[in-house]
Amino acid sequence: MLNSCKFRELIMKPNYYRPIILVLFLIAIIRPLQAFEGYSPIGARSAAMGYASVSLTDFWSIQNNPAGMADYKHFAAGIAYQNRYLMQALALKSAAVIAPTKLGVLGVSFNQFGYNLYSESKIGLAYARSFGKVLRLGLQLDYLSTHIAEGYENANAITFEFGAQSQINDKLTAGAYIFNPIKARLSSYTDERIPVVLRFGLSYLFTPELLGTAEIEKNFDNTASIRGGLEYFVLQKFYVRAGLVTNPNMLSFGAGYDIGPASIDIAAGVHQVLGSTIQASLIFNFGMLK
Repeated sequence: MLNSCKFRELIMKPNYYRPIILVLFLIAIIRPLQAFEGYSPIGARSAAMGYASVSLTDFWSIQNNPAGMADYKHFAAGIAYQNRYLMQALALKSAAVIAPTKLGVLGVSFNQFGYNLYSESKIGLAYARSFGKVLRLGLQLDYLSTHIAEGYENANAITFEFGAQSQINDKLTAGAYIFNPIKARLSSYTDERIPVVLRFGLSYLFTPELLGTAEIEKNFDNTASIRGGLEYFVLQKFYVRAGLVTNPNMLSFGAGYDIGPASIDIAAGVHQVLGSTIQASLIFNFGMLK
């Protein structure tokens, strides 16, 4: 965060500095939405289902709960893009690679939020392993960085996240996740610390065509958020999805299409005051572990 003196300096700068002031102001007044801070759910599939993701087992589990990638069988790469409220300065860009091995699944991910005057980035190195059908565990080490233009102090931190999933039966899956349990410090100057975040959720397969998922997220710096959504397998390789989330209150919807070695997902969320958020993600599967 900027202290008051630095903020006044920014205000007195020429007009081309006003976009960064606007972005920082939006981040401050919309704190429940979060800028990024390393734990925002990634991937248009979960975004379309109200950002519920902790109990899902898919490619973007590397970002949302590393335990969910433990049974992933393909070498794969994916990219995702999110545009919040149709403002380029609030865009989030993500990429990841997953490599299954005989000892578990490895993954590398990268996220970048913001633009040239203000940006946040995260690099993650993940490992997940399945212990039969009952338990999946995942751990990710994270490097977080915040950059502010024109010589202002950058902030960096190292932390980790840990997740677990349990396949209770053929229909029900439970997931739990914690981000930054050590409450890492982002800035020594202001003693700003990255929040601790907990998630717990369930997914239930009502029929072979209909999946439901719900979760609760507790950010220790904010009130809890409840999320839920449905995914329906309409036609061969085609999915439709819908969901909702509280704090902030948003409705979401989207679709996905599996074209064999690749799959594409799109999603949109609507906030009654701030407008629309759109997201798209693309995943390439290159081959299966022999």
